Amino acid sequence: MKDFYPSYYKEFRCIAADCPDSCCQGWDVVINSDTESRYNTVQGEIGDKLRAAIYTDADGDRVFRLKDGQKCPFWGEDKLCDIYRELGEEYLCVTCARFPRLSMDYTVFCERSLALACPEAARLITEADNAYDSFDLTDADVCDDYSPELMTFLLRARKHSADILSSDLPLKDRLTELIRYNTDIQNQLTGERSAAVEKASDCKYIFELYSKLEYIDPMHREMVLNSAVDKPDFSAHEAEYTRLALYWLYRLYLNAIDTADVLSNIAMTVCSLMVTAAIADRYSLSADKAAQIYSKEFEQSYENTERLYDEFKYDPLFSAESLIGLL
Repeated sequence: MKDFYPSYYKEFRCIAADCPDSCCQGWDVVINSDTESRYNTVQGEIGDKLRAAIYTDADGDRVFRLKDGQKCPFWGEDKLCDIYRELGEEYLCVTCARFPRLSMDYTVFCERSLALACPEAARLITEADNAYDSFDLTDADVCDDYSPELMTFLLRARKHSADILSSDLPLKDRLTELIRYNTDIQNQLTGERSAAVEKASDCKYIFELYSKLEYIDPMHREMVLNSAVDKPDFSAHEAEYTRLALYWLYRLYLNAIDTADVLSNIAMTVCSLMVTAAIADRYSLSADKAAQIYSKEFEQSYENTERLYDEFKYDPLFSAESLIGLL
């Protein structure tokens, strides 16, 4: 199998107690069966604490019961992990051992990335130039899981999309060209989509949609509502927003191998960038901090991403021409 890594991937190191946020707070920690079996063999006080902390949630997953403040029960007062400290890295569950590392497995090749929800990963992503130069695959090998011809088509379309985002035009013009190019790609995939039956006069409906999603931190809902703008302004951090657009493009685009839908992935990229830029501007945040807040609330939630994709695919307000009119 061929593996592809962005330049920032192997630079990542958890900064532990120095982290300005924490993946040990707010999220359910799913315990895989092999890890739970190992926990059942641990002796002493830490073993008793491990077994007492695990329960089955409403989705049928085995998870840790969080403490007050939605904190992992093994997140110590020094902001370090008691499991790691007392038992070693090999006793971490898969969720904790891998985060924020991501793997997109396409059977004959695998693409790696980092989750923006981690502050250190967000910093690396927004600072890295030419991060995807090694992603040079444009001809897919034979594969039983999908059409190699379709994958080749998508890989080449993604490469051209990345070239559009990397040009010297102002970012809003690049995003407009990106949407128009992928409208043509979508038409080649599935035929022409229905034209939009309505267009919004400003971006505020996008922020209203995001405000209705699930939130870990209720204060972030207020931040989204307070950041609603008529049009996005990318000028303050254009280089960083370009890197974020490329990040979302490479992370999302090949989802179309299953859905034959590139435009929803482009809409996700553009709207993610709009909301992130507006939060950064409204609260005088760096691009990486705003992106980390965005990702933690929306990208890490399956329910939120499913809701967004449904809106982007079926609501005419998120059609290609509607989004172009907002840039």
